[in-house]
Amino acid sequence: MRGGANSIFGLFGIASLIAVLVGCWTAARVGFTIGLWGQMIVTWALGLSLAIAIARVAVTKRWQHVAFAGVVMAGLLACFVDTGLQGVHRWVVIGPVRFNVAALTLPMLVVLLGQSGRAVLAMLPIVLLVAQPDAAQASALAAAVLCLLSIGDRWRESVVVGGALAALVTAAGLRPDPLPRLPEVEGIVGLGWQQSPSVAILGVVALGVATLAPLRAGFRSGDRTATALAAYFAANAIASVIAALPVPLIGMSVSPVIGFWLGIGALASAQRTQ
Repeated sequence: MRGGANSIFGLFGIASLIAVLVGCWTAARVGFTIGLWGQMIVTWALGLSLAIAIARVAVTKRWQHVAFAGVVMAGLLACFVDTGLQGVHRWVVIGPVRFNVAALTLPMLVVLLGQSGRAVLAMLPIVLLVAQPDAAQASALAAAVLCLLSIGDRWRESVVVGGALAALVTAAGLRPDPLPRLPEVEGIVGLGWQQSPSVAILGVVALGVATLAPLRAGFRSGDRTATALAAYFAANAIASVIAALPVPLIGMSVSPVIGFWLGIGALASAQRTQ
């Protein structure tokens, strides 16, 4: 990998690991079993391995972008085949693990849409996210798309698409979400604060650094794809503050950990081929 790609890996890797470990420490302190928080560490290592593999592959051809977009759409549609939880359809069950398809695949999709210049195609998965419903992922993907569209000469397209995105995100936010708030997922920062405010602050700072890590590449090259990926990461983190939504990396949810790493790997691949 080139120097820029290495710097992205290093910054995100350190910050994300700290955030994950803070979540694991908190879960262990309040009595959750190693079966729950231990899988987060394994997942982080798996995500790193996948990201390294992706970074070494040139994902630049149109058919590759189309194929992955098809995988994302198929995965989101597969969520509706599953019985769901209280009418919410965000997951695909593989063995004992329930994966949030959007959190797993959208970061890499953001990078590929940025490379292809066809960010408007993200409207299709956002419609499915509204139907699931998943306000956090819909908002995060919308933020990324706006970054991809707003940089350059396509301001008219940005206005039209931005209006449509705002309507879809509003619809997702207004749909009722009957799922209970889980302390180890949505409430993990509050639990950490109860155990040790300094550790909780460390986790939040680490999460902030991890979400902004792609900007290290964007500032150097003016890469709008890096900016869009950072916007997707940040929107996920901010959504967990505004509403009772999963806290990425710190919360006990494996999908965002792998998904964030896949996005970093795809961005490093894009940087390598520029």
